[in-house]
Amino acid sequence: MRFYCPRCWRDFAEDETICPHCGLDIQEYWKSKDYVEKLIISLRHPEKETPLRAAWLLGQLKDKRAVSPLIELIQETEDVYLAREAVKALGEINTPESCRFLETLTRHRAKMVRDEVQRILSGRKGTCLTSKEKMEQP
Repeated sequence: MRFYCPRCWRDFAEDETICPHCGLDIQEYWKSKDYVEKLIISLRHPEKETPLRAAWLLGQLKDKRAVSPLIELIQETEDVYLAREAVKALGEINTPESCRFLETLTRHRAKMVRDEVQRILSGRKGTCLTSKEKMEQP
C-alpha cells in the first residue's frame, strides 16, 4: 500500500504522521477538514481512480463548495474521463455558476465531454436554471 501527502502528493511506503518530504503534519491536516473538503483535495490525487471517485461523490453530495474546484479541474486536466466525471458532478450540483460553465463546454475538444454536456443541457431544455428558479426549487 502507498500513502500520499495531501499537500505535495509525494508517496511513501508507510503511514506517516509527518510528511517526510514537505513536513506537513498529515494527521492534523486531515482532522481540520470535513468530508467535502477532503473530497475536494482528493480531486488532485495522483492515482487516477481517486479523483474520479471524488468527483462522482461530490456530484452525489451536491455541495456548492465543489463547483469552483470542479471547474478548475476541467480547465486543467488532460484526462477526458476525469473531465467527463467532473462535468457530471457539476450537472448534479446544478448551481447558476456550474450551469454557465457547462454552457461554455459545448465545444470542448473531447467528444465524450461535449456529449455529456449536451445530455445535461438537453435535460434542462437547453438552458440551465436561473438564480430565481434555483431558489424556488425545494
